[in-house]
Amino acid sequence: MRVKFVTYAVMGGVCALLNLLVLWVLTSVLGVHYLVSTMISFFTLTPVGFWLQKLVTFRTHRSAAPVEWPRYFVTMGSSFAANVGLMYILVSLLGIWYLAASVLLTAVLLATNFLVNDRWSFALRR
Repeated sequence: MRVKFVTYAVMGGVCALLNLLVLWVLTSVLGVHYLVSTMISFFTLTPVGFWLQKLVTFRTHRSAAPVEWPRYFVTMGSSFAANVGLMYILVSLLGIWYLAASVLLTAVLLATNFLVNDRWSFALRR
């Protein structure tokens, strides 16, 4: 389980770096509101995260994807809802820089996302 969590965290780290890049480009370069940038990043990167976790971390068979994808999307969608709410609190109410808030929330939500994905989203392998 420990190796799987580290692998999950590394693949999630790849997505987190891509997320920061998308957030920065949209918000700081193009002037998009940080919450809109967060939404665009989520919908852009969730499929990337799904395939990285499926193929590298959980190594489930391709035929399971039609069941795993909706489960993964629900899991990450729930995480996304928490992320947007907490981003608003951290950035708009507490004045934390939006990229720092994103890094903090990624770290905070990591373990919960891993457990739900391991026990439910990709659980068909058992």
